[in-house]
Amino acid sequence: MDVNRVLEFSSDAGVLLLQSGGETYRVEETVTRICSSFGIEKTGVFATPTAVIVSATVDGKISSVVKRITKRSTDLNKVFEINALSRTISQYNFDIAVCEKILAEIEKGNYYSDNRKIFFAGVGTAVLTVLFGGGVPDMFASFFIGCTVKYVTGLFGKISLNDFFINMIGAAIIPTIAILLVKFRFIYTIDKVIMGSIMLLVPGLPLTNAIRDILDGELLSGAMKIEEVLLIGIAVTIGMCFVLNLYIRYGGV
Repeated sequence: MDVNRVLEFSSDAGVLLLQSGGETYRVEETVTRICSSFGIEKTGVFATPTAVIVSATVDGKISSVVKRITKRSTDLNKVFEINALSRTISQYNFDIAVCEKILAEIEKGNYYSDNRKIFFAGVGTAVLTVLFGGGVPDMFASFFIGCTVKYVTGLFGKISLNDFFINMIGAAIIPTIAILLVKFRFIYTIDKVIMGSIMLLVPGLPLTNAIRDILDGELLSGAMKIEEVLLIGIAVTIGMCFVLNLYIRYGGV
């Protein structure tokens, strides 16, 4: 058994889990299960939103690996597939070469294509606008805004722009388009449209994971995720208030 190879594989699985929106406890549990499946009984795993550290003790020799995490997104399909892979390994004792190949395929997988994300971002904002009391014109306006925001934020994400500025730009786009649609008489109020569209930028999954980590005793990871949620909220507030302030100051109602 190549301990270093097992550590490399298990830590890669943990990193991909965190990058896809997996909870801290799930990452540590998955990495431990994989190492145990390959015969490593003494395993230590420490995961935070920015790093995964794995150590193993075999025949009195300690080996460890540290993986840095620089990007995070949400892809629950990858979370499910990695979790299923770890359980399959523990049941059927796959060869590690086969496991590495499967993990590489999961990482390259693009179940949620860019066009699909953009379309359903529009659908989500449109539905929420209706739930908040918007009419049919408001629904179509929110659909357009949701698609636009998702496309622009995705575009800036590909050039590695800081998440704070991405969320701020996305938040600024929402009232800007809503105001223009009011000016062109497509819609007559902007409140319902903004309420539905802004939900696209609300960090629901990070907030849920933060609360889950804190309740599980993962205080460091939970605190870091709470800070991430607060920064996203501040960015959204700045972008939204900047545009609305200009609108009100220069003739808006």
